[in-house]
Amino acid sequence: MTRYRGIEKSGMVLAAMAAAAMCALSFFMATGSRLQGGLGICLPSPNLWEIPPLWSWIINTALTATIAVGAALLNRHYNFIRSTQPVLPALFVVLAASNPWATSYLSSSTIVCAVNLLAISIMFSCFRLCNATQQLFVVATLISVGSMFQYAFIPYILAYVASAIQMKAFRIKEFLAMGMGLIAPYWVGIGLGLVRLDSFSMPEITNLFNGFAHASDIFTLLLSAVVAIFLGLILGLNNSIKLYAGNSRVNSMNLTISLVGVVSIICIIIDFSNMMAYLTTLYLTVAVQVANLGALWHFKREWLLTFIPGVIYIVFFVILLLS
Repeated sequence: MTRYRGIEKSGMVLAAMAAAAMCALSFFMATGSRLQGGLGICLPSPNLWEIPPLWSWIINTALTATIAVGAALLNRHYNFIRSTQPVLPALFVVLAASNPWATSYLSSSTIVCAVNLLAISIMFSCFRLCNATQQLFVVATLISVGSMFQYAFIPYILAYVASAIQMKAFRIKEFLAMGMGLIAPYWVGIGLGLVRLDSFSMPEITNLFNGFAHASDIFTLLLSAVVAIFLGLILGLNNSIKLYAGNSRVNSMNLTISLVGVVSIICIIIDFSNMMAYLTTLYLTVAVQVANLGALWHFKREWLLTFIPGVIYIVFFVILLLS
């Protein structure tokens, strides 16, 4: 693996310190506002969980750090980013911590991202696998269980079906396995009495402009999402040029991440009132694209690829916190 000039361990430490500071400020200075309403299909969504505020914040912060470490370890194992630089975890923690509403308590955004990272890691093992029924069953089960608490999980099944197809690991038996994985949690939940039939209902969505935040806050939040969407799309298309001409396995793994990012973008646009559920996952895919940009195109000052978007999102955080 070729070594590039980049942020090195010192840059990772600075990014972690900046993210930790933002998470702490979110808890102590943020208003504590969170989306109201039940966003789960049959079980209470995370915004309704009665967890003491301090513990909720600690769990969310620890989960965010775990996602960053997990993403770095996943890259070390599969080498889908051809660089030793910690751009992926460094940029992710800064982007994830830049939204006070997603870091001040245990939020759907962090949980959805954690499950998606786990599902992506499972999908990576499916490349041209003769029998991927077990892996796809597990992925579908994760999505199904998540949908009980937050309907935002559901659209991601499309990304994993498309991923399995392009990995040449999707046949009739895999299709059936995914179907069983989607049905099994509900079947078991109803059968054991854990989920009552009368608990199924359409999610009650609260408009972002209705008592959740001021219009100026929504504008800043929307602007941060637009910047992430722009970076994800432009860098994804740019990186695909080199990835397509390279190793097919690496290209396939990065396409899986891109598909998850595209679903996140589409859902943010269509499901605007619940956009924060998809944001952290989008940030993870954007961090992958930025890391790939430096590794694939051999930038002389690769550290700028982390520094510039990091500073932009710290500014977004300051505006959201002080407004």
